[in-house]
Amino acid sequence: MTPGRAGPAHGYPCRVTNRAAPALRASALVGATLLASGCAVFSPVQTEVSYAPAEGVSLSTVDIEFRDLALVSTAAGADAVLIGQAVNETSSAIEVAFAIEGQSTPTTTTVPAKSGETLSDDSTSLTIPSVSAGPGQVIELLVSTSASGQNVVTVPVLLDAGFYADLAPAE
Repeated sequence: MTPGRAGPAHGYPCRVTNRAAPALRASALVGATLLASGCAVFSPVQTEVSYAPAEGVSLSTVDIEFRDLALVSTAAGADAVLIGQAVNETSSAIEVAFAIEGQSTPTTTTVPAKSGETLSDDSTSLTIPSVSAGPGQVIELLVSTSASGQNVVTVPVLLDAGFYADLAPAE
């Protein structure tokens, strides 16, 4: 031991030399980087997860696709306007019928060939009468075409406020 200086009792040096310090720092940095990047191995890439990026729901049938289907209403028991988009990639127009279970007469529309039609906007609206579910609830919507038959999809009922204020059914 050096006189005047207290050292370890075990006789091994406790200081890291000037040459070893950068190597230890680099090793610690590489180790931390590898440890932190390992988290991505067990997590799926979120851009590959399919989801509906809107408030409505999607429905794909044999002949037509629907995107962002939802109903806009003022209250339970009131009429509701069906919103969303119908995409027809076939070479002929398709007639589509929409109804709520128990409804005697469906609401119909024709989607032109090779088009992506908005179901309801400022100029046209598809009104479903007497929807039993109110805003904030969901209800089963029956969607029928001649090629795909009857399909059932659970759609949300949205309040006619904010973005949807102009789409409220006429009283």
